[in-house]
Amino acid sequence: MEAKIKQSGKILSVPLSTYRVQFWRDFPIKQALSNDLPKYLKDLGVAYCYSSPLLKARPGSTHGYDVVDHLLINPEIATSAEFDKFSSELKSRDIGLLVDIVPNHVGIGAPSSRWWMDVLEHGRGSVFSDHFDINWKAQGNKILVATLGSPLGKVIEDKQLKATWNEKEEITGADGRGIGALQLHYYSNHYPLDPASILPLLPPSCPENIRKLFQEIKQRDTLIGEENELGRLARREQSYEAKKALDGWMRSDGAIKEMQSHLDKFNADDKKVAELVAQQAYRLAYWKIASDELNYRRFFDVNELLAIKSENKGVFEESVQLIKEWIQTGKVQALRLDHPDGLYNPAKFFKDLQEIMAPVMPKELVVLDDSRPLFVLVEKILEPGESLRTSWPVSGTVGYEYMNVLNDVFVDTVKENEMRRIYAKYVSEDYNASTSAKDFAKLLYTSKRNLLFTSFQTELDAVSLLFQEILSTSSIGRDFSLKQIKKAIVETVANCPVYRTYITQECDGPTSEDNHVIDTTFKQLREKNEVDSLLADLIENVYRCKGEDKSQDYKKKARHAVMKLQQLTGPVMAKGLEDTSFYRFFLLTSLNEVGGDPDKFGLTKEEFHKYNQTRVKDWPHTMSNSSTHDTKRSEDVRARINTLSEIPDAWEHIVYKWREMNAKFKTNVAGLGPVPGPNEEYMIYQTLVGAWPMGAKEASEEFIDRMRNYLNKCVKEAKQYTTWVKQNEPYEKAVIHFMETIVKDHNWLASFLPFIHPLVRAAKLNSVSLVSLKLTCPGIPDIYQGQEVWDFSLVDPDNRRPVDYVVRQRLLSTVKSSVSSSSDFSSFASKALEDSDDSGTIKLMVTERLLDLRNRNQALFLAGDYQPITAPGSVVAFRRSLNNKNIVVASRRFFVDKNNEEKDKQGTIELTGSYRDVLTGKTHSFSGSASLSTLFSVLPFVVLESN
Repeated sequence: MEAKIKQSGKILSVPLSTYRVQFWRDFPIKQALSNDLPKYLKDLGVAYCYSSPLLKARPGSTHGYDVVDHLLINPEIATSAEFDKFSSELKSRDIGLLVDIVPNHVGIGAPSSRWWMDVLEHGRGSVFSDHFDINWKAQGNKILVATLGSPLGKVIEDKQLKATWNEKEEITGADGRGIGALQLHYYSNHYPLDPASILPLLPPSCPENIRKLFQEIKQRDTLIGEENELGRLARREQSYEAKKALDGWMRSDGAIKEMQSHLDKFNADDKKVAELVAQQAYRLAYWKIASDELNYRRFFDVNELLAIKSENKGVFEESVQLIKEWIQTGKVQALRLDHPDGLYNPAKFFKDLQEIMAPVMPKELVVLDDSRPLFVLVEKILEPGESLRTSWPVSGTVGYEYMNVLNDVFVDTVKENEMRRIYAKYVSEDYNASTSAKDFAKLLYTSKRNLLFTSFQTELDAVSLLFQEILSTSSIGRDFSLKQIKKAIVETVANCPVYRTYITQECDGPTSEDNHVIDTTFKQLREKNEVDSLLADLIENVYRCKGEDKSQDYKKKARHAVMKLQQLTGPVMAKGLEDTSFYRFFLLTSLNEVGGDPDKFGLTKEEFHKYNQTRVKDWPHTMSNSSTHDTKRSEDVRARINTLSEIPDAWEHIVYKWREMNAKFKTNVAGLGPVPGPNEEYMIYQTLVGAWPMGAKEASEEFIDRMRNYLNKCVKEAKQYTTWVKQNEPYEKAVIHFMETIVKDHNWLASFLPFIHPLVRAAKLNSVSLVSLKLTCPGIPDIYQGQEVWDFSLVDPDNRRPVDYVVRQRLLSTVKSSVSSSSDFSSFASKALEDSDDSGTIKLMVTERLLDLRNRNQALFLAGDYQPITAPGSVVAFRRSLNNKNIVVASRRFFVDKNNEEKDKQGTIELTGSYRDVLTGKTHSFSGSASLSTLFSVLPFVVLESN
């Protein structure tokens, strides 16, 4: 590997570092070019630009995960020429491009969604009918489209649903041929019409030859199955020719007027409109029935994101076709896969992806791992204690689990009992919160159970029916009702300790990792005693692939049932943990992050070292991040909240003082009493401590507006007193009013500002110390857009705001030009850490210097060892080494109490040899030990490079 790495002037297949950029309508690639983003990334020292999804998404998409067309670049982000220029600008600076792709689902509802609109038009007669994970039987060979604001009959009665001639068809056919067409319109929603149903909409003057074209179109339900592929293609062509002929006639004199007059009469007849709707391949319905009757698998519980069958060869190949072209032409060098746990067979997808990309990878790319030629990261959420499957042909995860490792080592574990006592006491008046504070596991279990009966009802029904079919083959199993089986599936999913297992049709059975998950699941299930013991045994046996010797047909169906169950456990865990429990449990909110455990109070030095040693052995090229577009709080917000773990006594005193001061600002809400309750209030105070703008003496309107949006999301995601679907406006307004009032109250500010003053400085030190670890520990460090300086963003969309790269380029240029000597750096660091400096230049400089270190020691950081170094007090120290080259890192923690600093500096670490301080440029010679007072003379950490 070392020989390959040393090839200069070429891009390595494995990034040394990445920088995540969120491209969308308000920050397109054109703007990135005008801001000279490629130059900025080069100056910063970044190896790869890491882009959000670039394929065509729904109009106005702020994230790009709602792809509607896999064959086109998103026109709101870039033209093909602009993308080519951006890629070229990166390559000219030896910067690679890592692109986020979405293999699990597509955006629907928008007229530009090619596959979706073709399925709505032709139903099971569409060439794309098998592209989606649709249960056609559940709705009688139709697909449920629950987008109406009232029941269908009421919508028709109120004349809200109309047949319309759309001269400029917004619904573009799957082959891209857009022409004028007859459609159903419901406000801004446009629905295609089955061409076989169009005859009654044609005015009497429409030529007979056109009528005949529509009459000859085959009925869609006669074309089901693979054997009718040619028939489906023929129907599509027939439909196009008929619509094309109609479009031509509509351009003749008077045709538009005649069509409109005829449609006005047609739309006035409710019976005719109802008959037309009934003839479609979709069932239009009231949005409130979606959770009960939707017959397609979604991304989580988002109705507008429909799951696709990437396990089907045709779907897979088209979904990666444009990406493959980008890889082949050297425009893209690496990929991130979104939500792989939603896939039917993730391992097969990873294998297929490597196989289809390996032959086309350009020779100019230096491939470091022949077993994984394409660098692929997967958005796999690992629960604490869970490991990525080493058999997968990927390079690692996107780093959520490591984000928690980096964060949690800055939480003072010694103070855990005190912090738990304070939280439990504070929320003791709130029964729900009090119970959760004592038993987070029960909160998670309950949240998952509730979601299965609400948000995931249709997916639950589908899986239950599959298991009923399997169990009915045994004399014992057939005596259990569907209701009992459904309850057993609920308990299985709710007790699953991780996102999912990975049993497939081809495997020999559960792996040891799978069996461990199944053991835990059914142990907890039986302890709760909610399921008949015999039924639990039967479900577990199917899950463990037992009894499959009955027949090949039984084995295939049983494995299919398990694989569909696996596609359900993941989204339920995500929504139950990340999007429910995280918004109800507030022991220390900095712990509430994706891939983390809010109930585990921090990480010891020993645990930190053990994790890194495992990482460097198993996954040396997995990602290390500290903030992402999906995090609940930015790294700097968490760094400040973490400081509360150091001062439980002061925190307890102040939080009770604030409760007393602010009681008068609460609002009495019917059935709830004073709002916010103690749990929400506790969360609000932590959030204000963490997110308060640096140097601010009062709350700006911008900050208050951001907090409004944040709290609105928090209370809805908690799903206790309000939800996105069933909103409790008095409750929501009371919570937001409380926040708005206290941040404007001079008495409260007079207490709040002095309290956070020492925390602000301590959090600065926390942040830069964390950067020193992230950029030197095993893994590929990622910098989320803009967070190379201070950033106090909250959950999306707050953390997806556009970044001003012109300002950052100016900051970086100024800092680099003014700091050239060790004395310059010492002076600079001292000023940058002062209370008055809110620019974040110290974080920027540390990032740039350590990225430069990585670039000068590529082989060491990609293939080097990790060895813990014994250090006193809070200090974390380790050595990265390869051959005769060494990098030594020592980093302090826990900065609120300045006595800790003196204790840390009194000690030494074992060290021998000549080293250069990467930050200050000073050289040191050590003979057996190094004094920490010397090493920490400028910053709370040191990075030494052997000479």
